[in-house]
Amino acid sequence: MANERRLIRLEVGDFLEIRPLNENGKVLKSKTKDFTLMGTCFVSEVEWKKGQVLLIDYFIPEVLDSIVLKMVVIWSEFIDIDKGYFCGGEILEVEEAKQQEFANYYFKKLKEKFFNK
Repeated sequence: MANERRLIRLEVGDFLEIRPLNENGKVLKSKTKDFTLMGTCFVSEVEWKKGQVLLIDYFIPEVLDSIVLKMVVIWSEFIDIDKGYFCGGEILEVEEAKQQEFANYYFKKLKEKFFNK
């Protein structure tokens, strides 16, 4: 199977608040496993269904603020009772006013990974 990834995944542990789009359900807290400008992976205590659209408040540590991402679940896999599910999704939209901030954060993390060793 060919690797279809177009961007480098960056392992981080950034804080997330996740909620389903168009539902007034419980907001779940999680942390990212990794992210790119196109998607993110995270661990969740609940199973999200493939194709489900989520709103994610992605907290960037340096600015103490969040960026709202709209993401569609691509896959969700049960890990175990303690960890729950490992989920991955594709970003559909980034909060318009903070798109540059999100891109800058990704490129900052790339620079740290490859040039600040």
